[in-house]
Amino acid sequence: MKTVLAALVLIALPLAGQAATLDIETGAWEVTTTTAMSGMPMPKEALAKMPPEQRAKVEASIRAQAGQGKPHTSRSCVTREDLDRGQLGHSDQPNCKRKVITQNAGHLEMEEVCTGPEPSKSHFKFDATSNERYTGSIDMIRGDSKVHIDLSGRWLSAICTKGVDD
Repeated sequence: MKTVLAALVLIALPLAGQAATLDIETGAWEVTTTTAMSGMPMPKEALAKMPPEQRAKVEASIRAQAGQGKPHTSRSCVTREDLDRGQLGHSDQPNCKRKVITQNAGHLEMEEVCTGPEPSKSHFKFDATSNERYTGSIDMIRGDSKVHIDLSGRWLSAICTKGVDD
């Protein structure tokens, strides 16, 4: 009996150390994002190096995009590895470090700090409303700008299509 109990404890220990992953399907997802932005997303140094007419065009474009944006829909592929590592919405920047704050079957919350030429700090929240839908938000501060993104994901299929699901 002691041997069986010891074996069960040894089997359960590795599982106890792992946080539950967000309980959503893997495969192709349709993700709709709406972005609100304030401030200047470009470093002041980069703007200062631009010729006056180019700088005016860039600043006008940024002002036109400020505030609440239009919804944008794209496709993405979510793998089991993404979920196991808490990498939903993963960053492709090598100078960024992520820290998972909370991770369970219904909720994933993390922070990301990026260093380098354009340092930023982001806070991510994802909530699984079912295993085929999630909602979330991303708040990012970069320089003088603040970006807030609301998102919702809808599972499409277990198979990701190369070139379509980016």
